[in-house]
Amino acid sequence: MSWYSKIKFKIEKKDDSPELKRGQVKQILISGFKRELPEFDFLEYRNGCYTFKNTRIINGRNIYEFLYVFFALKDRYFTCSVASRINKNYLSSNSYNTGLINSHIDLLVLKKGTGVIPADESYYFHNGQVKTTTEVIEQIINDFKEFGKPFLQKQAKQFEKSDLLKAGFNFIENLEIDKSKLNDELKKDITSAGRFTSNTYLKLKAELQSVNGIDRETRKNIPKLTYELLEFYCGNK
Repeated sequence: MSWYSKIKFKIEKKDDSPELKRGQVKQILISGFKRELPEFDFLEYRNGCYTFKNTRIINGRNIYEFLYVFFALKDRYFTCSVASRINKNYLSSNSYNTGLINSHIDLLVLKKGTGVIPADESYYFHNGQVKTTTEVIEQIINDFKEFGKPFLQKQAKQFEKSDLLKAGFNFIENLEIDKSKLNDELKKDITSAGRFTSNTYLKLKAELQSVNGIDRETRKNIPKLTYELLEFYCGNK
């Protein structure tokens, strides 16, 4: 069976329940989250996306954890993702982020352990009826528990214990530079093909690269981490 046929079968399969009514998905989601993920409060619905939020305080900083559920009634699918963020400017961002302090990843990528997923498995498909859609939502919630929460716990542990992040936060906490000026420097560098010339950026990047015991994959993230730490500093009033 082709991937198209598999998707067609999932979205056209009928059950013995009525068609979804306006607002029903929201009720089913909120009820399921209250039961299985009570630490995540419903935050908002915007542009088809239901957002649930939890806040941790680690080393005196707010770490914002989000579970996103995008629902398409007409196209018969859900897409879900998990985010752990420190910068408030990213709270409503749809962009995925593999960085260390504002991470955002697709839930099925977490579940499958790879970004290469067959088309018929890359979404949570539903048939637009109450029974099947409720079952799909139950699967989504279970996947958040089994794969999303461990991801968030790993991020929280990193905020708590990472020597790299400790060095970065220590740098910006002792930084005394005009935030508007630094922000303008960073924006100028971003528009020039991302080649950073800011002395503050270069100094922080060098300091992070001097931290011992950092694996190769994490070390590759240092340029992005440097930018996001300074961006966080500029946005902190």
